[in-house]
Amino acid sequence: MTIITKDPHAWFVTESDDGVQTVYNNETLGHDYPFGFQVNFSDTPSPQTNTVTLYNLAKEHKDFYHRKQHCYVAFNWGKEKKILAEGFISKIDMVQHDGVTDTQVISFTEGTDYSNVKARKLKISKKKKVNKYKTVKVKEKDHYKNTWEHWTTVETYKTGKKKGQKYVKHHRRSKAVLVKGKTKNKRVKYRGTKTEQVNKVFRKGTTYKKIIQGIASQSGIKISQIDLAKNPTIKRPFTAKGKPLTLIKGLLKKTGSKMTYVRGKLEIVNPKGMKRTWFVIDDKDLIQPPSYNEDNSDDDDGKGTWEITIPLIPEITTNVGILMKSKYLKGKFYVKAGQHTSDGENPQTQCSLVSM
Repeated sequence: MTIITKDPHAWFVTESDDGVQTVYNNETLGHDYPFGFQVNFSDTPSPQTNTVTLYNLAKEHKDFYHRKQHCYVAFNWGKEKKILAEGFISKIDMVQHDGVTDTQVISFTEGTDYSNVKARKLKISKKKKVNKYKTVKVKEKDHYKNTWEHWTTVETYKTGKKKGQKYVKHHRRSKAVLVKGKTKNKRVKYRGTKTEQVNKVFRKGTTYKKIIQGIASQSGIKISQIDLAKNPTIKRPFTAKGKPLTLIKGLLKKTGSKMTYVRGKLEIVNPKGMKRTWFVIDDKDLIQPPSYNEDNSDDDDGKGTWEITIPLIPEITTNVGILMKSKYLKGKFYVKAGQHTSDGENPQTQCSLVSM
């Protein structure tokens, strides 16, 4: 294909409670406001941080921007708006002055970062029968208790030397007394249920796709698309223990697939799948000849990447297919990483390609 590089349009749109502010450039009178941008894309499972560079902003326009505002960058060779990236402002740099131009750099992050989702999100509630104890009030029975009753009488000696004298005589007799039963606390055992937090377990024979979907659903991770190269089943029960994103990345190694962000949405893609958007690139499109980079990592089976630079194509992002028809490079490739850039005048797309 030959990329038609006429009638460039660029937008930087930011939304707040006070309204919407749009920086717009189509190189025509009244709309000739060039601004720079760098939009990154990669097959790593981490949100990308992008930047927009604005020049000579008026104070009221500069004061509009704040952290956490929703924004997006769009570009097209024509009037139709095609979004390159959208997210939320994460950083606003200090204005830089060079004596002629005031430069303001704004950073924004795509999508949601799930790397900090805690392992406890995978805990589920489970009930089991256990011995429990409770304290109850118990009243004892009334009962009779034997006791002694004592009394005295005044008697007179009738014989002996003390005949006629008075003395005190002590008497006693056994007596049954009613004792009222007391109320006491008594510890009683009974069978009850106990709720525990346990790790989620997947049964033998569950497919990897079901496990990934289960972990994502349980932990609140939103995956917009799942395309697995292989979908085997587990040979023994699998306990989901650890950080959810780390678990998913580990499971994907068995499926030949990868987790990546595509325009802010988390997706699982099959790098070698043929069902994808394809672009044909020939020598007329290349800004410079392709270059080759060695890759010593375990990713992509240790394959290196081919680096190409072409005029900006908004649709190109991670996992897009590239059919190279250049005298320097031929074959089928997919996009591993890259960036859309512009200094306000030269919009370009740089791609790292992996052969298929």
